[in-house]
Amino acid sequence: MKKSLELKETRSSLVETLESIKNTAEGETRNLNEAEATEVDSTLDKIDALDVEIKRAERMENEMRIAASVGGASVSTNIPKEKREYSFQDAMAQAVSGKMEGLVKEMDQEARNETPHQMYRGVAIPHSILNQRAAVTTAASSPEEVQSFTDQLEANLVLASAGANFYSGVADLKFPIISEISSSWVAQDPGSDVAAAGATSSLTLSPKKLISVVDLSHEALTQNAGLEGAIRRNMAANIASTWEKSLLGTADVTGAPQSIFADAGAGATGVTAQDFIDLEAAVLGQDVNLQGGRFAYLFDKDAYSTIRTLLQTAGVAPLWNPADKELNNYFGFFSTNVGNGGTANKAHALFGDFSKVHLAQFGGLDLLYDPYTKSRQGLGTLVATTLVDGDAVQNAKVLSNLIEA
Repeated sequence: MKKSLELKETRSSLVETLESIKNTAEGETRNLNEAEATEVDSTLDKIDALDVEIKRAERMENEMRIAASVGGASVSTNIPKEKREYSFQDAMAQAVSGKMEGLVKEMDQEARNETPHQMYRGVAIPHSILNQRAAVTTAASSPEEVQSFTDQLEANLVLASAGANFYSGVADLKFPIISEISSSWVAQDPGSDVAAAGATSSLTLSPKKLISVVDLSHEALTQNAGLEGAIRRNMAANIASTWEKSLLGTADVTGAPQSIFADAGAGATGVTAQDFIDLEAAVLGQDVNLQGGRFAYLFDKDAYSTIRTLLQTAGVAPLWNPADKELNNYFGFFSTNVGNGGTANKAHALFGDFSKVHLAQFGGLDLLYDPYTKSRQGLGTLVATTLVDGDAVQNAKVLSNLIEA
């Protein structure tokens, strides 16, 4: 099955076909001939069918992202067996003992070789491991597949669900992105140079250190498929939440990625149905192309509680479609991180083209285990350090925020 973006690209080419036929007929000052009319009808039917496929593909992709946070999938047979047997629990146990051996030691060296610029204080886990599913063997059963850390991380990022681009294991200190190139007409006189009038939009992502702390019991160091999956899942959720607090807050956080919410265009200050339409108009009025984009809403609990009561047409159509998780026919996602740091009990929402948002996780993961700080409680503390960044190209143009006055 094709991805929604591929289907949208196919739809765009069909629209171009219609425009070409229309321009030809208008240029010759005539109506469509029989062959052209037949082709137009056929093309319109294909577009209608694609619209259905695009909607279905978008819903499936969204549900698969959500399902990825709680379940696994089949493991590719070309993954080296020893890498699938790598255990985060083994890594933690060896971090506690201070003595690395076997696969943990081998992968620690691989991580340091992959990203020599990254400072590892504990057990280093390379991207090749973060990106692989694990095969955990228990005494009572055959090997059980555990989802990869990278899959868990992406599944916990609401921005990724909304359509943001996610890059993992970036090895370079700087990650340049050219997201949009604009063109324009220029005058060309014989014998004269042509002045450049186009422009490019780009950004560079660079590592910001993110430290997440997870308290674990000593029993968690015992090899167990359920615990292995829980450790990966909870670590990924913790990192994703901290990451998005900076990206979706009302103000920038020192040392963290800049807030795309704070840098978005000012769209609305109310929470009526018209305010949400105005939020969309603020983006579309910037000549942002609907074709090929990934448009969605993000909102906090206060916006959500109001959205559920709004009607698009008085007494007829609700603004929010709970079955399809759509707001005004665009996907909508709830996150407590949206507008965090803003006025309490006031609604915050973000609308726009999330294909212009780029998230990068650099290198591997550093695990440092502290068995002492919470030892009286029978707990140890896992300190997980990773390098991340995120931003949006043309932020104020492609995204618009709602901050209730």
